[in-house]
Amino acid sequence: MPKSLYDILLDVSKSAMIDEGDLQTAGLLILTAAIHGLNINRAGIWLLTDDKTAIQGKMLIDGDDCTIDSDILLLRADYPIYFSSLDSERAVVANYAQTDVSTSELSASYLAPLGITAMLDAPIRHRGQMLGIICCEHQGSTREWDSQEIAFVSALADTYGRAISAAQRNDYERQLKEINEQLEHKINDRTNVLQDALRNLNHTQAKLIESEKLASLGRLVSGLAHEINTPLGVSVTSSSHCVSQLGLVKKRYKDGTLDEDEFAQFLNDLDDGLGLINNNLNRAATLVQNFKLSGAIHTANEEEQFELRACIELTLKSLQPLLKKSQIDCELEPGENITLNSYPGAIAQIITNLITNSIHHAFDHTTDKKIRLHLTQTPEKITIHYQDNGCGIAEDIRPKIFEPFFTTARRTGGSGLGLSIVYNLATQKLGGEILLDADQSKGAGFQINIPTS
Repeated sequence: MPKSLYDILLDVSKSAMIDEGDLQTAGLLILTAAIHGLNINRAGIWLLTDDKTAIQGKMLIDGDDCTIDSDILLLRADYPIYFSSLDSERAVVANYAQTDVSTSELSASYLAPLGITAMLDAPIRHRGQMLGIICCEHQGSTREWDSQEIAFVSALADTYGRAISAAQRNDYERQLKEINEQLEHKINDRTNVLQDALRNLNHTQAKLIESEKLASLGRLVSGLAHEINTPLGVSVTSSSHCVSQLGLVKKRYKDGTLDEDEFAQFLNDLDDGLGLINNNLNRAATLVQNFKLSGAIHTANEEEQFELRACIELTLKSLQPLLKKSQIDCELEPGENITLNSYPGAIAQIITNLITNSIHHAFDHTTDKKIRLHLTQTPEKITIHYQDNGCGIAEDIRPKIFEPFFTTARRTGGSGLGLSIVYNLATQKLGGEILLDADQSKGAGFQINIPTS
């Protein structure tokens, strides 16, 4: 290749215009280089239609005139031999264009009227696929293209493929920015809704306290916490996943390793995640609004000194309508009073969740339904023994029962958060532990150990 062609190609390759993502600017630079390097007056960029049934002029320079998105359209049906040559994805070299087997079909309608005697088409490739060609057209006396000129035009075509990648990256960046903004707006909007609902909750709580309804307030907060933790837990998990995926896509974009399939999958995942967040935050807001019309809580959620047996009996009393409806005999076995300094609200919720779990899972094949609670005390800990006489917990799922969102009743509305909440309350709030009894043959049994100091 003559030095002048090398220099032209080097200048084009080093130009910042190629990687700025503006295809018109990059195309104009490349076609100008082709005209200057080959000493011709006419060159164009032609792109195949999506269905590859036609090829259309994207940019055409003819002397001093430059046309963007021209109306020239060549149909495969009209020029089958020429398109067959393009399908080979190799350069079309026609030294005698009007008689060459590859291009002679174009003679009457295109070549002869424009005085084109020789054509050199180099394929434009992007991500392994041919998208179109750079077409260099010689007018006037006969011209034979040499191998150096063919290599020169092919390199320019590859450079235009690089410009397409830059334009695509810019488009990805724009879409990522829009998605990020939409995500932030949706989260902010839903957060504002939830904050308004929580303000209403605080106002309702204050009114209940002023009306001396502390006994009923305990059960209401406990029930609300159980219900609202489900959609909020789903929302937090989905939001974290969206943020994680967004970070991964940003990293791959910066590294230049992001492809179309991965980006499309990311958009689908993000759409699903945002939908999940939206639905569950709406659900949480509705739950809080409905809180004003609900009953009362079990007891305060503050750390205080209280009598454990009285706390559990109060919780069971608040659950009597539900137990009666399910025809379950639930009792706390008699014993000595046990005073401790802890969180009565957490204990009430643990008991409520365990009983709710038994109602939903234990008694499908049990007629005489029973739940028994028993308290024991040592200098180091207080233990709440919980036992139902249902079907017990199958051995294969025992390691998973405290995992968030694990449930065997997904089809009937189970969220899989009930026992997970129990575990977190027992271990984190109370600073103790919850153990599953090894023998489940007589029903589900648990031990909740609460440290005395």
